Amino acid sequence: MFIHLTTHSSYSLQEGIATPAELALAAKAQGMPALGLTDHRLLTGSVEFIHACRDSGIQPILGLEIIVDTRKINLLATSQEGWSNLCRLSSALALQDEPDLPQAWGFLATYAKDVIALSGAQGDQGAKHFKILKDIFGNLLYLTLQDPAIGLSQSRFARSMGVPMVVTHPVYYLRQDQAALQRTLSAVRLNQTIESLSSEDVAPEGAYFLSQGEMLRRFHGFQSALKRTQEIAERCTFDLPLGVPNMPQILIPDGLDPS
Repeated sequence: MFIHLTTHSSYSLQEGIATPAELALAAKAQGMPALGLTDHRLLTGSVEFIHACRDSGIQPILGLEIIVDTRKINLLATSQEGWSNLCRLSSALALQDEPDLPQAWGFLATYAKDVIALSGAQGDQGAKHFKILKDIFGNLLYLTLQDPAIGLSQSRFARSMGVPMVVTHPVYYLRQDQAALQRTLSAVRLNQTIESLSSEDVAPEGAYFLSQGEMLRRFHGFQSALKRTQEIAERCTFDLPLGVPNMPQILIPDGLDPS
């Protein structure tokens, strides 16, 4: 069993193409019991995503993608407190003058409680960054595997770090033939011609909604890493009440009332 943990919806503005409902229906069609949404910087689509998943009879996994020191990291809430931390993180990014700029590690550490982090660790610099993440997230950190060709080396690194490895696949659109549309959308976002876009400007190659069968075929030698998608889904199981006011608690100085 494999579960997509890192999908991007149209709420990843001018990056993702599929709506939350379309993603949920795709997961249901593949028999996936859960689905993760990790839009870039934003949680705007989360409520729509929860409703869509509930309508499809699958578990929503609420997440966020951010860039820290040039590295993309996916964060998933494991509880209501973890969700609150994602909200605080997204709000803090929105208040910055240039929210798309890479953030510092200390910024991320402020919002790490009850949050799972998914990150790769390619190269010497990647390994160095991963060790920083281990200090921040502890047993809530997973090493991601997206290319089976480097699976053995990544598996050895995961063991050396004492962290589990999980297979992930970034999803930005539903069908393979939508890659050109995503590229056009990226050109609009960046106000550039399509020809001038770099590989970093667009979604990764093949970032469509791969079936369970295709994922199992690609990563047949890494069954444990595939199954950990279910483990993560279980760790991210909590009920987020919708339609219930949750006002901030503000300490009132002595002698004053809220008015």
